[in-house]
Amino acid sequence: MNNFFLAITLLLALTNHAQANNQFNDFFNSFDRLSANFKQTTHNEFGALINASSGTLTFNRPRQLRWHTMHPNEQILLLNHNELWLVDVELEQATLQKTTDLSKTPLYWLVNKPDRIKNTPVFSHTEQGTDWYKTTQENTLYFGFDNNTLSAISLNNELDQKVLVVLDQVTINPSIDTQVFKLNLDPLFDVIR
Repeated sequence: MNNFFLAITLLLALTNHAQANNQFNDFFNSFDRLSANFKQTTHNEFGALINASSGTLTFNRPRQLRWHTMHPNEQILLLNHNELWLVDVELEQATLQKTTDLSKTPLYWLVNKPDRIKNTPVFSHTEQGTDWYKTTQENTLYFGFDNNTLSAISLNNELDQKVLVVLDQVTINPSIDTQVFKLNLDPLFDVIR
């Protein structure tokens, strides 16, 4: 009889682990549009806070994303198909980024569905109730899930700093005006191509 309970317990544990392993794919394959608020912190290699910011994130697949940092300085990272812009509102400057290969950036995982990506992130560990999935790219990128919803993104950058983005008010398939993905600047802005 004890072997029966052991087998049931093991089966339930394996089922829960298999479900956890599918959260990344299940979540990112289930929608085309997403909006959320974010808080981003950067800590140095000793764990000291060196930067904190907050704002909103909106994306529409394929290849449209608006990462709008509102505090402490207003900046917008704007991806519209093949153009990636960094807009600094305070400096009144917009710069067209030279990179068109997003596969080495966190943006790649947001604007593509897992069924179109090779080497999707795999389950890594659970920490304080959050299930973490990691990529295999050079600067390992982690995606955290709470209750089957994306709640955090974490990475160590090239300076060995830990960047943590915590999401809240995540909305799946919201109605999004496509104008938010268009570069719309005041004529006074400097545009650098």
